[in-house]
Amino acid sequence: MTIKEYAESIGIKPGKLVDEFRKNFPGQTWTINSQLPEEFLAAHSKVKQDQKPDSQPFNGMGEATITKADEAIQQASYKLTAADKQTISGAIAVQNEQSKILGASTGVTGALLFMESLIAAKGTVLDAFAEQSLLEVDNQIAEIDQSLINLAQEASTRLGESIRKQEQLKQRLNLLRERVSSMGTQIRF
Repeated sequence: MTIKEYAESIGIKPGKLVDEFRKNFPGQTWTINSQLPEEFLAAHSKVKQDQKPDSQPFNGMGEATITKADEAIQQASYKLTAADKQTISGAIAVQNEQSKILGASTGVTGALLFMESLIAAKGTVLDAFAEQSLLEVDNQIAEIDQSLINLAQEASTRLGESIRKQEQLKQRLNLLRERVSSMGTQIRF
């Protein structure tokens, strides 16, 4: 049953009933076409049954012909008291059911807020972990780059020394050749 159908069945404006639902259940969206909660319908049916007039007179009082005004007042007073008791007990039942529904709604809202906070916290942790991982990868890349630069410099230095020593060796070999050659010319008899 929709809010509109229910409101029309009890003779109130659907908009007023929607406002009441919004006040009592703020965590949900209510329109005149929203379905009524099952708990509310069950409570309404119970109250309706409780408010049906009994076919038996109250407390075994039979319907009698009233002949005096005092008797009429007394009988009306008893009937009003009985009706008041039924109305009050019906109102209490509705209020209790409303409290249960509101409690359940509050619990669901609290659980959803907890889950939202938990997801946000997990997201924050994952973001921090990802950021730390990116920094670590960047550091590794920087270390590898520096190692390659150092290796290239060391290779250049070694190559330069090798070339220099090779040149020195050539010069000494040439010097040795010249000496051997000059010795060969001097040793001739």
